[in-house]
Amino acid sequence: MTRPVPASASHEDLTLELAATAARLIAEDGCDYATAKRKAAQLVIGEAGATKRRLPENDLVESELRRYLRTFGGDRHAALLRRLRGMALKAMEYFAQFNPHLVGAILNGTATEHSNIHLHLFTDSAKDVEIFLLNEGVRFTVEEAHEPAGALESIYVQLPRRLLGTETHAPDAVLSVLPTNAERIASRFRSSDVSLSPTERSGRASLTALRTLLSAADTTE
Repeated sequence: MTRPVPASASHEDLTLELAATAARLIAEDGCDYATAKRKAAQLVIGEAGATKRRLPENDLVESELRRYLRTFGGDRHAALLRRLRGMALKAMEYFAQFNPHLVGAILNGTATEHSNIHLHLFTDSAKDVEIFLLNEGVRFTVEEAHEPAGALESIYVQLPRRLLGTETHAPDAVLSVLPTNAERIASRFRSSDVSLSPTERSGRASLTALRTLLSAADTTE
């Protein structure tokens, strides 16, 4: 069901409303950014208008998502983020031989209960990662990598609950395998949000960096 958009609504107001609606869909329904923006356009301006309207940039949607989580998530979201980062650390330790780096929502603080663990593995042989998983008896699927640029392949992994130290829901892992020299290239996931720590803003965190981030969070509680 769509709701009428006031005729007096400015371009900026409409873009912000689309971003805020997309953010809510990501937080509540687990939509990815592209799906959330498309659904937001349908909800706010209708099916016909959605096909003609330029959708908000991901940076604006992320900013609105961060605002939504701070407003409605509070301590509950902070606890969820600590738990997800702790599980991400265990996953990175598991893949330590492949130089793992955490990227995405769990690092930048916009993770929800629907979020997976996104890791970049810097190794010149994607087959070595597959062989490791086969030897470990871990379920996974391999897909052609579309993001980030230069990735050798993407591997979707069902992480065992025992590995993550949980008996309830365990997020899956999305592994992007990149050549070792790609680590020298700055992450495209960097954020300009000054409320974030340098590690969170960096867009990519090594094992050491994530451990430091978790230790800093523990000392501030």
